[in-house]
Amino acid sequence: MSDFLSKFNKDKYQDLLSEQDEEKQSKSKNDEPVETQEQIDSQQKQEEQASAAEMEERVPEPESSTESNPVSTRSSYRRDSEEDVEIDPDYQRKKRRRLWLIIAGSVLACVLIFFIYYILVHVKVEDFVGQPVSEARAWANENDVEIELIQEHNKEYDANQVISQSVPAGEKIRKGNTLQLTSSLGPDPEEVILLPDFSVMSQEEARSWIEENKAENLQIVAEYSDDVEEGEFIKLTIRDDDVDETGYQRKHSAAVYYSKGEEVFEKNITIPNFTGVAKEEVVKWAETNEIDMTYEEADSDTVEAGFIISQSETPEEKIAKRDKMEVVVSLGKATIVPNFAGLTAEEAAVSFPDLEVMVKQVYHADVAYGRLISQSVAADTKLTDNDDKRVTVTYSLGKPYLGDYRGQSEGELPRIFFEEFQSKGADIKYMIKYVWAPEVKGTVVGMSKFNEFVPLKYTVEIRVSNNVHGPPDPPPMIDDVPELPEAPAEEDIDVNEK
Repeated sequence: MSDFLSKFNKDKYQDLLSEQDEEKQSKSKNDEPVETQEQIDSQQKQEEQASAAEMEERVPEPESSTESNPVSTRSSYRRDSEEDVEIDPDYQRKKRRRLWLIIAGSVLACVLIFFIYYILVHVKVEDFVGQPVSEARAWANENDVEIELIQEHNKEYDANQVISQSVPAGEKIRKGNTLQLTSSLGPDPEEVILLPDFSVMSQEEARSWIEENKAENLQIVAEYSDDVEEGEFIKLTIRDDDVDETGYQRKHSAAVYYSKGEEVFEKNITIPNFTGVAKEEVVKWAETNEIDMTYEEADSDTVEAGFIISQSETPEEKIAKRDKMEVVVSLGKATIVPNFAGLTAEEAAVSFPDLEVMVKQVYHADVAYGRLISQSVAADTKLTDNDDKRVTVTYSLGKPYLGDYRGQSEGELPRIFFEEFQSKGADIKYMIKYVWAPEVKGTVVGMSKFNEFVPLKYTVEIRVSNNVHGPPDPPPMIDDVPELPEAPAEEDIDVNEK
């Protein structure tokens, strides 16, 4: 208790000294040296109380061993202390202020704890609109937020870009909750797009139209052209079958071709010497260097077949891609077709083993017998191993000669006329006339003409016996058989009409 009073008096004394200092400073500032009697008395009283407090602090506490007059000492000390204590009127105010500070500090601590807790369990949502879905998923995994993805076709956003989000950017979302995102599948591939007239559009205008309409399967192809000027439209090709320009959809594959002009190459390819080189090597060289090579063929007595005889460009000179060049390829040694006019049919058949000579003999009204009428390959023609070496030569049999066929059987006439005349180019026909004669039936008994030359086209009348009772051995042939009165009626038959 004494410690409390000592501390209280000391604090009181210090407060009084502070107030005195403030009053002195105020007086010095205002230059008012006049003091009232009350202020002087109050100041003296405060000094006496301060001196009493100091004296009280200096008095040592009695030891526990000292027991003389304990009651009187405590009571006198309490009485002196009560008489010297003066209650501070600001004590309650300070106490209330201290209480309010404690309450305010507690509330502030609670708010701070709640704020920290809120920060720990909530996260600020970023702006994912226009960003790839992968970035939103990475953010969600890092901040313990679930993602619910809805996909739809959209022309304004590329595929896998976020179109919208359920929680606006900048707002908070509790960890563990679900953030709903709507992402783009890109433009609708089934949408029908009306294609413009690319022939009146430049290449840049066509590219801008493709980007604007998101026609990703419509490509612009620039290719060289010798006929179309640079930058001009060449053609539009839709690669999908059964699709025309009016039914074109975004999913269909198509290409717009524009010209790059004529391609010009530098002459930087050295031409080898191909003489005596195999054709296969020249073909490989031309394909590798993109040379427009032409291959001519000719016979040669010195260069083997399949090897180069000559070339159009000088060796060791320079040539560019797509330039034209020509080489002559050997066909080997050629066989010269002779003139068969000076040969007989027998000589023509055996004199030329390198040729396949076929000899034919036909009747001819103007060419004498044994003379050459024609040959299928002209004289002095060169034939190589790549050519057909078959040569047909035709010799004349002269005019057709009609023999005597009396006594022959009617059944032999078709063979005789075909082999003797028709197979050899003579259109010789016959007409049968049945007559009564002593010879057995079917025997030739007469001819309108025989044993003489006839034209290439001629019809002969042949009379055949119709006597079914004739002897088996016919009598000697006669020039003409008179008709008997009792003979049956004659019957003419043209065998060529059968």
